[in-house]
Amino acid sequence: MFSTADVVARETEWLTTAGDGLPALTAAAGGPFQIVSGYWPRVPATMKTSLYVTRGQISEDRTAHIRITARHRMVLHALWPLNNSGGAAEADQQSFDDAIELVLARIRGFPHDHSHGGRFLSAGEHPGMVTVNFTPALDTAGVGLFKGTISYTVDDFEITA
Repeated sequence: MFSTADVVARETEWLTTAGDGLPALTAAAGGPFQIVSGYWPRVPATMKTSLYVTRGQISEDRTAHIRITARHRMVLHALWPLNNSGGAAEADQQSFDDAIELVLARIRGFPHDHSHGGRFLSAGEHPGMVTVNFTPALDTAGVGLFKGTISYTVDDFEITA
């Protein structure tokens, strides 16, 4: 029996992959995020650029009598501290936008392989929409932290029941 319990670990592994021709996301590999981690931590690191991978929903599509495809709604939580030494919040907001663009490129994957390196049947394709929601800067700049969420679906391998 195939388990879907490791979907967050598989997607986190994809997002932390480097050297494959797609943008690196981790700071250790030259990317913008100091932390890329599966699940929301008990105490998030609000003073580090962070990307937390969570799963917001699972739905199962029965494609035949005994064949089921699990579809997971992935939600990435991006935290971006206001750390521009010149005090210009605009520069940090632009850096945050640049970092989100790199995450989107990583989600899109390679032109002819949207399986996130074979970890899923497809990722970011059904229902064909990746959504980015930004918490208004007016609500977050005062606490020195910009926030956003990126949501998309991944279609898992078929389960036979």
